[in-house]
Amino acid sequence: MIEREEIEKIIPHRPPFLWIDRVEELEPGIRCVAWLRVDAENPVFQGHFPARPILPGVLMIEAVAQTAAVMMGAATPGEAMGTALLAAVNRFKFFKPVGPGTALRIETTKLTQAGTMACIEGTLSAEGEKVASGELSVVSGR
Repeated sequence: MIEREEIEKIIPHRPPFLWIDRVEELEPGIRCVAWLRVDAENPVFQGHFPARPILPGVLMIEAVAQTAAVMMGAATPGEAMGTALLAAVNRFKFFKPVGPGTALRIETTKLTQAGTMACIEGTLSAEGEKVASGELSVVSGR
């Protein structure tokens, strides 16, 4: 188990824009499972939407990108990976809204890699039910 302090040693994101709380499973460079407790106090819910708070899809994609960055960054311990940058979002679909208080499971798997660019499959689930999935590309920047 990797807690937030260790995650912050791998990726540069910090609150309020750190969208993973802990890493439960990690195969560096291959696969990663992270968790996010969707905090009801997050200011995003003041505007999205006050009468029916829903976590924006773009923030779910960001959680996948951060999980992928941990997965890829852990593959080169001791080396400066640089900042992993989101290069493309492909075929992301949202199946169920995610509200405050949800424990969100984020799983990433590397599909392909060419140089510093990697194609990642990401799946988000809550209570064993898939809420979103798709592919994204990340590139390690220096």
